[in-house]
Amino acid sequence: MHTPATPNRLEISWAPARSDDAAVLSDLFNAIGSHDRTPERISHETMAHELDAYFAPLEDRTMVGRDTEGEIVGYGTVYHRPAEAEEHRVYVGIHVSPKWRIGEVEGALTDWAVTAATDVLNELEATRKYLCAWLYKKQEGAAQRFSSRGFEPVRHWWEMERILAAEPGVTAESGFSVVPWQDKHSEPSRLVYNLAFADHWGSTAMDRRSWAKLVVGSPAFRQDYSFVAIADGDVVGYAANEVYPEDWEAAGRSEAWIGGLGVVSAWRKQGIATALLARSMSAMKADGIEAAMIGVDSASSTGAQDLYQGVGFETRITGTTWQREVD
Repeated sequence: MHTPATPNRLEISWAPARSDDAAVLSDLFNAIGSHDRTPERISHETMAHELDAYFAPLEDRTMVGRDTEGEIVGYGTVYHRPAEAEEHRVYVGIHVSPKWRIGEVEGALTDWAVTAATDVLNELEATRKYLCAWLYKKQEGAAQRFSSRGFEPVRHWWEMERILAAEPGVTAESGFSVVPWQDKHSEPSRLVYNLAFADHWGSTAMDRRSWAKLVVGSPAFRQDYSFVAIADGDVVGYAANEVYPEDWEAAGRSEAWIGGLGVVSAWRKQGIATALLARSMSAMKADGIEAAMIGVDSASSTGAQDLYQGVGFETRITGTTWQREVD
């Protein structure tokens, strides 16, 4: 596997990540977030999960740079979830210590990620293939770096918040009932996800293994905050919710996320999503959570933005997907 092409004078050694790198990579990610004043932090446990669930095999999907004393300079990641789809997107992530923010390091690591991601795409049979990077709006330097490599901003995202000082309220459930998530609801909820997001930008169906590793198997998943909607004996909607306590210090409060919210098309506009949100936020508030968070595509075809605003969510942070098509 190729490595980033940094000048010899920088004295950086490059190698794929190891599973026991989770703690140091997490610490570097958090130091970068603190320096850049971005909201996301990663615990050691979550980083270990991501290395296994998102970036395996590590020898093909990760690259870590160390200086002469063994301290990590930065790392890059490549993420692709296999699925049967006409379009495939491979996401790259670049994380460089503020002490090494010189173009030769960031640029070389970016070039490595672009090449590694292109290698993944070249092994796939698909009609359209894309390289992607997700950036917060304030990451202007990274945006310029990707722009210079042919990436363009193609989708904008909102991270929305709903302060839970006031009780979310009770929503009428007519023709359906919202019940607490149980283990038996996992597989029906996966099927709802596949149906509900089939026509959403960038979404691909999840198989059982992906759902088990990325959703219900995530350290962040909180079954006690999650709910499903039942109609005619079937699961027709779900809210799979998450908590990232490592974010709380930077946020200055406790937060929980509506990690996934989906309703099958035949049951939309019936109040199911609103009821799922209300039950989710009530459970969060009852446990002392101060704010509920949710991410949304600003150009959502289902009008999700209006739904969230209607129950009190407001946009706090924005981000952008940058993309480059690969022939």
